[in-house]
Amino acid sequence: MKGFLFLCAVSLFLQQTSAQPTLPTAYDSLKAQLAFKPDTVQIAKYQNFAEDMLRKGRVGDSQTALAEALSIAEKRQDERQISKVYESFGRLEIDQGNFAQALNHFQKALDFLKKSPALNQRILILLRIGQTYFLANDLKQAENYYRQGLKLAAQNKRAVLMADTYSELANLEDTRKNSRQALAYNAKAIALYQANGEDYTAALFNRAIEYKNAGLYAESEQIYRQCLRHAEKQNDEYLKGYVYVNLPNTLLLLNRPDEAEKYARLALKWSENGPERLKLREEIFDILTRIYEKRGQDRQALAYYRQKTMYRDSVLNADKSRQLIMAESRYQAREKESQIRKLDEENSQKAQQLGWLSAGLVVLVGLTGLLFWQYRTIRRTNARLTEGNRVISESHQKISEQSKQLKTLLRELNHRVKNNLAIVSSLLRLQSKRLEDEGAVQAVRAGQQRVEAMALIHQRLYMTDNVSAINIKEYITDLFDGLLLAYGFDKANFDRELLIEQEELDVDLSVLLGLILNEILTNAFKYAYEHVSRPFLRIRLAAHYSNEPNVVRPRLTLEVQDNGRGLDLRRWERPNSSFGKRLITSLSEQAGGQLEVSNRNGTYYRLVIPPLYRTGSEAA
Repeated sequence: MKGFLFLCAVSLFLQQTSAQPTLPTAYDSLKAQLAFKPDTVQIAKYQNFAEDMLRKGRVGDSQTALAEALSIAEKRQDERQISKVYESFGRLEIDQGNFAQALNHFQKALDFLKKSPALNQRILILLRIGQTYFLANDLKQAENYYRQGLKLAAQNKRAVLMADTYSELANLEDTRKNSRQALAYNAKAIALYQANGEDYTAALFNRAIEYKNAGLYAESEQIYRQCLRHAEKQNDEYLKGYVYVNLPNTLLLLNRPDEAEKYARLALKWSENGPERLKLREEIFDILTRIYEKRGQDRQALAYYRQKTMYRDSVLNADKSRQLIMAESRYQAREKESQIRKLDEENSQKAQQLGWLSAGLVVLVGLTGLLFWQYRTIRRTNARLTEGNRVISESHQKISEQSKQLKTLLRELNHRVKNNLAIVSSLLRLQSKRLEDEGAVQAVRAGQQRVEAMALIHQRLYMTDNVSAINIKEYITDLFDGLLLAYGFDKANFDRELLIEQEELDVDLSVLLGLILNEILTNAFKYAYEHVSRPFLRIRLAAHYSNEPNVVRPRLTLEVQDNGRGLDLRRWERPNSSFGKRLITSLSEQAGGQLEVSNRNGTYYRLVIPPLYRTGSEAA
């Protein structure tokens, strides 16, 4: 009887050891620490944790923490806390470039404050909404929410928030090239900051830029020098460096190239250890090029231009290196996933065998428990199985850890690429503000939209475990909605028809189709609907399957048609036509497709991409 009880215990031990242990995550540790804390403390801690994870690029952990904070706030029915959590969700979506989703979260945050006395929080959310519309290039809506926030702040004598709003309005008017109004708003912001003992250095620095854009170069120089004195007094190397970078532009416009060169060289030295080193040095060498061109020293100007080009190429090469690393990581991930699947199958078989052996042991002991030699045989078998299970468990745990690390690395790579593209987009947007030629501004903004179209691909890769393909239907829908919002169209007054038969596409072809669609849709939104009362646009991606062997991807047909005024086909056929036309044609050739353009009650594009076959080695 004692032998029977002993072997039953052994069987239970085997069942327990077959379970795979799970390592606690940072989120699990935080949740355990907060288990017995007050609800308000838990909400604040989860929000702080979410912000920290977002800074580290771990969006999934950030979303999980915010979801937990929202659940606690909703159980308490605390509308103010619920509003704060939704605001955090909105800021997370802005970081990902999802402006439409951010606006949805901010609006929910605002709705929960309708009956709340939290005026400061309500005003800040109005400013958040305005900033989101500003980032989406909807200046009219941005101004509307800025003015709502300003009215509420003025009625309740919230002077600092009024100053924040005036500062945002100044940036908006400067974007519109309305320099007089921008300077007026900036002056109001600085006056309110001063009256309330707040630091106004950032607003002062913006004023110097606004003076330059307004053509008031002497006033711009005066403000830059005031900022420089403040930076030297406060030992603020960051502010000092950015004054060094921007002041030469004003001095050059004042026809003082020698002084401009002095500060450009100070900027060059500062940029050695400053933020965004490559981009800053490209800008500084551009300034030096213009200084020496103004002096007529073309040889030295050319040397600096080459330096500028070198740093520009360094930025591009860094992006290419990141893409190569991503490709290598995707390949290694596929290999690891294959190994993991095989080991999972083996572990499953072992676990099943172990379960049957444990059951057999129990039955065998019940039938032959009195026979000592059988007991010893079963004990030895049980010991071997235990050791085998331990080895399998350790191997599976190591493989699981490696799999998690690889998946995390892939997510980090896609997230960093998306962030770098977002930085490039922001730099293009900032650069467009400094340009005075409207054609140049439009060209830079078109480039910004192309970068954002590529960033959307990497955002989708970051949000899924599939590292080689994306959901093309969701991508096209997001791209369409983003451009519709960017060009100020109302969804309620716009008819669209999206017919996407191919659910997933490989990343390389998705990037090409995304850029082609970005150009076609941009042209439609800019030019097609000028005199159209009810705009319409149809996008169809048809997949033509066949019974041919070794087909990896079917023949695809992309059709885009609007109901606008149509296209000047003679102008389209010219070899020296617009950059957008040349880009569409070049990308179509890269995709291996054949492009047709015609007028059918509007402009009609048709791109046919042939099927993709396995190579001889792959087919084998």
